[in-house]
Amino acid sequence: MARLDIEIQSRKMLKPSASTPDNLRRLKLSLFDQLAHRAYVTMLLNYLPSSSDHETISYDKLEKSLAQTLIKFYPFAGRFGKDDPFSIDCNDEGVEYVQTKVHADDLPEFLRQAVGPNDIESSLLDLTLPVMVHMPSSPLLGVQVNVFNNGGIAIGIKISHIIADAFTIATFVNEWAHTCLTGTITQDTNDYLPSFGQLSSLFPARVLQLPSPPNLVPNYYKMIVTRRFVFDALAIENIRKTIKKDSTSDDMIKQPSRVVVVMSLIWKVLTHISSAKNGYSRDSSLGFAINLRGKLSCVPSLEHALGNYVMIAIANMEADEVRKDELNDFVKLVGNTIRDTCVAIGKASSVDDISSLTVNNRKKGVEKLVQGDKMDVYTATSWCRLSWYEADFGWGKPFWVSPVGFNAVEGAFLMDTKDGNGIQVTVCLKEKNMTEFEKHLHILSSTPIVG
Repeated sequence: MARLDIEIQSRKMLKPSASTPDNLRRLKLSLFDQLAHRAYVTMLLNYLPSSSDHETISYDKLEKSLAQTLIKFYPFAGRFGKDDPFSIDCNDEGVEYVQTKVHADDLPEFLRQAVGPNDIESSLLDLTLPVMVHMPSSPLLGVQVNVFNNGGIAIGIKISHIIADAFTIATFVNEWAHTCLTGTITQDTNDYLPSFGQLSSLFPARVLQLPSPPNLVPNYYKMIVTRRFVFDALAIENIRKTIKKDSTSDDMIKQPSRVVVVMSLIWKVLTHISSAKNGYSRDSSLGFAINLRGKLSCVPSLEHALGNYVMIAIANMEADEVRKDELNDFVKLVGNTIRDTCVAIGKASSVDDISSLTVNNRKKGVEKLVQGDKMDVYTATSWCRLSWYEADFGWGKPFWVSPVGFNAVEGAFLMDTKDGNGIQVTVCLKEKNMTEFEKHLHILSSTPIVG
């Protein structure tokens, strides 16, 4: 399959099915929203053709349920504030909604080719997403429903990172699916009160003096290639067995999580590629986000807050600490960084403490990036333990979920596999670095990405 024959059947600006109340028409951004990357986050949910156990898709029902869901997620149908850069005008202008017919019979076969070794993702998977450019006047959310000849469905989503982190996106997707499946919006209870505005009332956006990130060279994004790998449960356990036990370490290091194991291994491989390329070891940093929900003792009521609510943590390794075969060092650094950051979060006695910690960590991250010609800086994003595979619109749960076009910087993007025990890793590197990275495939599971 050299190309995707896709026919746009309808395109519209879909509005919420009820107007947003006047008292919710202006949403102030939080400090965390302010620090989020100004770009769309993408997601692709893929569904096999409906079986006799599930109803046939009703496109009117899918569209209607999204309009209903937007009542609850009203900022998604708004636009960036024209007179206030730290706000969203919740004006119900709508979200980009596209429905297509894909003239191909087999969705799994298409996906196997699109995420295969030939790096044709940009020309295939990107076509399953709505065409949108992240600008002040642009929609904040876009949805494209792609229907294959045999009934397979790929739902492509683009959403501005400024209004949503992974938790928020997963909450939205599952609420939309629930509404489509049942015809009703989830009723709020005392145990589940997701809402916008909670974070900005406590952590308002502000004028910040942050160092400017380095300018990317022309065509930088075109230099980045994307590959996907799967660590199944057995592969992760085998890697764990290679980690030497240290009686002085705490439980996080003695029994590292799946995410810590995979993150650490990827970081180790990347540092060795750098050493081989440069002829010497360089200082190296790995930055990753920590979800703050449920971690603040000073503000315990934000467990289900919507918007961005994460803090950057940075693990650092000096050049002389890099060893050829010691995964332990990387596991300790990642594990200790997570532990120390969570301890600092837990000890914070006020929202000001959390704000200062968030801003300071962001400054450190940008300062590392500025030194890019002298050291190596990587990012790793984990969307594990979120309910991506629970989104049933009425024709079953998705058989594969993945981000698309995650090529902003060199790094890795982690998500659970469908069984919840393994981890799918989307790796983005410059082409020469990717060639070296793929030589380490012997440490990876042979589990296929799709199918």
